[in-house]
Amino acid sequence: MTKIEYIAIPNIPIVNIGDDISQIIVNNCKESNIQICDGDIIVIAQKIVSISENAIVDLNHIAPSEKAIEISKLTGRSPEECQVFLDESTEILEISGRHVVTRHKNGYVCTSAGVDKSNVSDKKNRLVTLLPKNPDNSAQKIRLAIKKMLDVDIAVIINDTMGKPYRRGAISESIGIAGIKALEEKDSQDLFGNPSKSQVALVDEIAAASAILMGESDEQNPIVLVKGVQYTRVENTSIHDLLKWFYYIKLNRDFIMKSLPF
Repeated sequence: MTKIEYIAIPNIPIVNIGDDISQIIVNNCKESNIQICDGDIIVIAQKIVSISENAIVDLNHIAPSEKAIEISKLTGRSPEECQVFLDESTEILEISGRHVVTRHKNGYVCTSAGVDKSNVSDKKNRLVTLLPKNPDNSAQKIRLAIKKMLDVDIAVIINDTMGKPYRRGAISESIGIAGIKALEEKDSQDLFGNPSKSQVALVDEIAAASAILMGESDEQNPIVLVKGVQYTRVENTSIHDLLKWFYYIKLNRDFIMKSLPF
């Protein structure tokens, strides 16, 4: 029987601009007697990566456009916040209540272009985080630093909660990866001997499962160590290997949106 473990690394401090995420991971694992082994996967919440890389915007310094003001009236969100949604996305796919579903500049379909004001600062400041500029590079940097410190070959996944225009609620997905193949492909047989060919976004499955331990508010478990998952190790990989479907959606957006139940 295959055993898979998801371990929330405890006592992660509040991350500040310039903090070394890889060093935090190594230090806290040592303090908690958690061993990072060859083949493990580390899943990291996007928020702490963005903060460490200073992907932060002060809404007081944002001048909203007419379009942002229009979206603000529709959603009840501040015009400045809506302007950042526009700045970080290539198009608005859907507006439903307070939710603004966008296509991020990096290709992800998500609510609010990944812009988030939770767990950034106190209410006195109007700070929001953006998604990392290049999450794949961020993941690879952390992976290689840990490899250098511990001499282990691991994979790193950066995850974030995403909302979709065709489904209520949100689920965590991978937005940056390193050391792990984005799409697992397998030729096999089903239970009755019929040929079966599958394509599985394993990195998204791992990201979603990790989010259960991470939580969405004050749990303070932004880093999860995953053990026992079988995956294909690769050096050259990118989350964009999973995003081709999004580009197809863009070409066929009018037809798809007419088919949606709202």
